Amino acid sequence: MSKIYFSLGEANEMIQKIRPMLKEINLLREELDLLDNTKIEFEDEKVENYLLEVELNKNFHEKNLRLYQIIGELIKMGCIVKNIDNLEIDLYSKLENKDITFCWSPGQEKIFYWHFPHEEKKRRRPIREIESYYFETLKRLR
Repeated sequence: MSKIYFSLGEANEMIQKIRPMLKEINLLREELDLLDNTKIEFEDEKVENYLLEVELNKNFHEKNLRLYQIIGELIKMGCIVKNIDNLEIDLYSKLENKDITFCWSPGQEKIFYWHFPHEEKKRRRPIREIESYYFETLKRLR
């Protein structure tokens, strides 16, 4: 599968589309944490107790499967899930024929930063740098 490239406007539209998916991921992660931290000890060896344990394990794995299905859907839509804990998302774009990525976190209303692929988060640059580049390019075309 090839990379999907977005304009800044398209990337911000994509952010709105994926918000419900990210909410579901957060809910699943909370449920998985709860299930993972639930320890059951039985005082007797009743069949029902073993069935309960099987059901809890089954539930845990179903939720885990759903979590990774959503991540797969995000990737197919062109999103790069950089950090599952913070749900940091990158989206590919181009700047002067070079690959760049817009970076976004769920607490942000829209995309505020970009960076070159494989750069660390601390190397993010303000999106206004790109906006001014595009405005200057448009002025030259007039």
